[in-house]
Amino acid sequence: MSQTVPPVLDDISDTIRTNFVGFASFTLLVWDHVITFSDEVEYIWKGKKGPIIYLFIFNRYFTPLGFIINLYAYLSPSWTVERCARFIRYEGCTVAIAVEVVGAMMLLRINALYPRQKWITALLGVLLVVETGINAWLISRGEPVLHNKASGVHACSMIFDPAISHAASASAWYPLLYDSIVFALTVNRTLPSIRKKQAGFIVKRLLEDGVLYYSVIFAITFVLTFMIVAAPPGTKNICAQMEQL
Repeated sequence: MSQTVPPVLDDISDTIRTNFVGFASFTLLVWDHVITFSDEVEYIWKGKKGPIIYLFIFNRYFTPLGFIINLYAYLSPSWTVERCARFIRYEGCTVAIAVEVVGAMMLLRINALYPRQKWITALLGVLLVVETGINAWLISRGEPVLHNKASGVHACSMIFDPAISHAASASAWYPLLYDSIVFALTVNRTLPSIRKKQAGFIVKRLLEDGVLYYSVIFAITFVLTFMIVAAPPGTKNICAQMEQL
């Protein structure tokens, strides 16, 4: 089923909601950068460098810088249908790259927790490659949100082809499946030693961070899964902004 031109009021209200969620999410991200910058300097810039550190640095700065352009796309009156149709590939790729980089960081964490069970890392690696392939295919089926000319809205944002909404929900539930496996593996490795009071600071922190990260990502992607399938085109991917950031 292809998109239909939305009523004027729905078009305006959906655009306002998208903008509010985008700017609110970006504000929280900037706030997080500010309050953790001293820790970043101490432990990242002055610390020992390695693959996970480089991935962290890339994701920490690529995501906000890339998202600024998305915010411009929400507000600029200069978009035409043709320009927007080209731009949405960029928007989709920034989300996918952010998700896959975090997935790679989780993969390295599991590899460190299970150094003698390489098959676990290999299995997660296969799942991550499949996830990347799914996202690439879905982005190729992306299209601009259709606006009503009478509403005066010129925002540019991407949704997946409504004809494949059920398949497109994999962009949310598949990463959630991957994160659920990572979370279960983390709990399995850290919780027994914590219960026995044999865990050090790092092990406890791994579990605490894992619970916090998984709680947030579960809430966002669980809702996003159903919104991609059932929400109006103007708000289908509204939670994807929070998933990216």
